[in-house]
Order: sequence, then C-alpha cells, then structure tokens
Amino acid sequence: MAAEKTMNAILNPKQPVVKHFVDDADTGLTVRYIGPEASATVTVAANGDLTFKHGDAGSEAVDDTVGASGVIDVSDAAYNTFAKVVDNINGSPNWEAYIVDALRADSSNDTLLAMSEATIAPKTDLALKKDTSVALNLGVRIGKRSAVTGSDDISAAEIYKIDSLNTYASGTSIINVYEIDEVEKTETLIYSAAGGATTVADSKEFVVNGRGSLAVSRVGKHLLVKLVGSAACTGSLTVIGATATGM
Repeated sequence: MAAEKTMNAILNPKQPVVKHFVDDADTGLTVRYIGPEASATVTVAANGDLTFKHGDAGSEAVDDTVGASGVIDVSDAAYNTFAKVVDNINGSPNWEAYIVDALRADSSNDTLLAMSEATIAPKTDLALKKDTSVALNLGVRIGKRSAVTGSDDISAAEIYKIDSLNTYASGTSIINVYEIDEVEKTETLIYSAAGGATTVADSKEFVVNGRGSLAVSRVGKHLLVKLVGSAACTGSLTVIGATATGM
C-alpha cells in the first residue's frame, strides 16, 4: 500500500523527533490518577491483569470504580483489547488513560509487562510497557495529543525514515503505519510494506533534497509505526520524523 499524502496543512515550526525502541521498551498505555486521594498505585500481574488502588500513602485500597472491584482481568472478554481497557479506565472519575504505542484493536491479554505495585502521585503519568514476545510487535508513536483534554492546540506529524531489525525465528515481518484520531477513536492504515528478512536491517525512507515524507498525518491526528512479526518479534525499531503544534 503506497503512502497517502493526507495532511491538509502541515503546521510549523516543526520539531524533529527520533525514537528508538528495543524489546519491551514501547508503551502500551499511560495511566494517570486524578481522584481525591493523596496516593494511588497500579500493579500489573504476570498475566497482564491490572489492579488499581488509592487512599492514604501506605494504606491504599482497591478502587472499585475501575474494572471489577479495582481489577481489570485482561483475559475477560470485557477487557481483552486496549480499547476496552482504556475506555473502562476513562469511565472512572478517578483515573485517565490513553494508548501510546499500540492500536485500540490490539489484544491486551497478557500483553503488558509485569510490574510490581507502583505508587504514583496525583496527576502523574505512569507508562505501562508492552511485552514484545507476546504482542509480536514493536510500536512507535509520532505526534502529540491534541483536542483530547480540553486543549485548543492542534498538531500534526510526519515520518521521514523507518529503520527496523527483526531477528524472528520464523514467519514474516511487516511495517505498518497508521493515522490515529484519538477523538473519533479511529485508526487508518496509510502505509504497509514488507520488513527485512530475519537478522537483516531494513530501512524505508522518502526524502528528496531535504523534503518529502514517508507518511503524513492530517492536522489533529498522529501516526503510529508498527514492526509486526507473524510468528515472532524481537529486535529494534527506529523512527525519524517531526511534529508540529499550533492553534
């Protein structure tokens, strides 16, 4: 699938962005506590289940406004995608969450890395990392959040180069780029191409005389690059691009 030039007006000035992720370094979702208590905690169990607590520091108790009695069982059909997990968290008056280096449709079942109980101060972001060996992909988000949390800012994103290395033992490797609209909760595939053979570095770029891009988002949206293995995924993903924000 060829890249689609879908941006209606790239914003300026552009801010260069370089992101490099290896196994287990990309983020599935980010959570934030916005409730009335002094402290909050989040735990990710070995199977990916999430437990949310809040209260006085050192004596936090489960927050039953999230999941079932404070626990999101990601094997349950009600919570088995990132969309279902994030939408449930955002349905609580005490928490906010958003997807970072993943798609709403991606499976959440056992996909997050285990994390011991982490204490977070109110209105502080906590990144929950993906387990590459389970997710079978590495993701890189390019672009800022816009028109989601009451801000009047709008943003856009461009990608100039994608470098990847997948040392998979079997199957195939592919590079996909999606345009993401967080407000409308839509994800559109705008670029897709085969990745490199196992252990072979692959590079995709579109820059001529310093201009041009591999993929461009429309204003108010961002881009997500995914290195996907059909049977296995382990390696690295580097994305070079730019973002811009305006009013």
